[in-house]
Amino acid sequence: MVQYFEIVIIGAGPAGLTAAIRLLEMGHSVALIEQEAFPRPQIGESLSPGVRPIFAYIGAGYLLDDPGYLHNLPAAIAWDGGEPTLLEAGQRGAGLMVDRAHLDAQMLAFAVSKGLHVFQPAKMVATSFQNDQCELKIQSAAGDFHITSRIVLDARGRKGAHTRGCMQLAPASVALWTHVPANATPRTFRPDAARIETVDEGWIWGAPVPGNEYRIMAFTDPESLKGQSPAQVMQQMVSKSRLFHFAAMDSLHFEIQTCLVNAYVHTQPWEQYFIKIGEAAFTLDPLSSTGVEVAMRFSLQTAIAVHTMLIDGDEAVAKAFYENKLAEAVTSHQRWTSEYYAQSGKASANFPFWEKRRSFHADALPVINAFTEQIKQRLTRESPTHQAKEPAAIPIDPLIRFLWDKPVRLSAELAFSSEFAVTGDRVEIRRALVHPNLSRPMVYINHIEIPPLLNALGEEATYGTAIETWCRQLPLADVKKVLGFLWGAEIVQ
Repeated sequence: MVQYFEIVIIGAGPAGLTAAIRLLEMGHSVALIEQEAFPRPQIGESLSPGVRPIFAYIGAGYLLDDPGYLHNLPAAIAWDGGEPTLLEAGQRGAGLMVDRAHLDAQMLAFAVSKGLHVFQPAKMVATSFQNDQCELKIQSAAGDFHITSRIVLDARGRKGAHTRGCMQLAPASVALWTHVPANATPRTFRPDAARIETVDEGWIWGAPVPGNEYRIMAFTDPESLKGQSPAQVMQQMVSKSRLFHFAAMDSLHFEIQTCLVNAYVHTQPWEQYFIKIGEAAFTLDPLSSTGVEVAMRFSLQTAIAVHTMLIDGDEAVAKAFYENKLAEAVTSHQRWTSEYYAQSGKASANFPFWEKRRSFHADALPVINAFTEQIKQRLTRESPTHQAKEPAAIPIDPLIRFLWDKPVRLSAELAFSSEFAVTGDRVEIRRALVHPNLSRPMVYINHIEIPPLLNALGEEATYGTAIETWCRQLPLADVKKVLGFLWGAEIVQ
């Protein structure tokens, strides 16, 4: 028997489950294939503050309220070579440490309650594409299954990204990690604080994790492991540290785990019916600490692209939107991590980890296709020297009285461009405002589309006639908000 679903997702991590929940809400039939039984061990417990609104948006915010999770941790930071600085939770955002095995299992149960059909533990063993349908063969302990679908979302993480199909965005590093008892952490800078510090060989991160343990993770260049065991390298790194010196004598007595860490983007993340999300599409340098958040947000954007293609049949717009959002996420974080490494007190150290980061340049990245060219162009584009300014708050009623009989003049620096806009969970191409005082092209202000309002103004329009014209479409309160923004940003004068 062949079962049909519009979308099949492979992998039940946060990226895959976020996409599943959103697509189910949009009315699509969705199945998910997960190779492992849950709960299963999973690193990546440190979640950035930005995950909270995403969980709330998909209706799963309560999952983060688990009493076993650790909230609002302070952080001790020794990055610039000076004395360590303690940042309280209010200064760095309300992140949290979770039990990923538990959280992923709860997210899966939540998705099932929304209508997700799950094959688990199961493995996709064969795929083919015929007549605009993907055919999948699945093997599981319960037997073999055959599924057809319109689209497959690959959320298998690094397993779904073969090295030959990826463009490396930074030098590779190796992560070494272990756990020590939580009570082994000294009281300096508070024992419950997360810690981050640079050393000659790389950098070290540590934080308490659920289960009354403290995780220590060191990042170094693969060359540092030549002729040495992971425990010896970890010993060297923590012994040079001020924040982690307490673990120097004990690191050899705990199991040290390792994995290779690459920052990459897949060169063909959208291929016909097969679309990559999460770490199958891209990975960020671990320094950014927002991997889960960015992957979940990109899954929401991918869901919109998929919905657009299924409803409108416009694959070109859907794919272009997907690639634009992926390139935007990758390049913004890549720029940030490169700049942050350059600010390190060890940035000029003569050790492989730092030498390779100094010599890595985005302009040397290969151009394989139009998508990788977009990535390279974004990475090599100079940062704007002019900073967009936030419009000042203006007392709007006195301003309206002052301007009422005066002519509306548009800024000479105002231009328009065609940009992606999401309306009703679908992607469309809309006209957008472009101005030096805007941080990016703008279509909407408070969900109000602005270019049509400007188009409705006659050549001799005054502010009074403009307000009367706009009030035929919008409540006066909204008109005031739009006018206040446009005047404050100097778009109208």
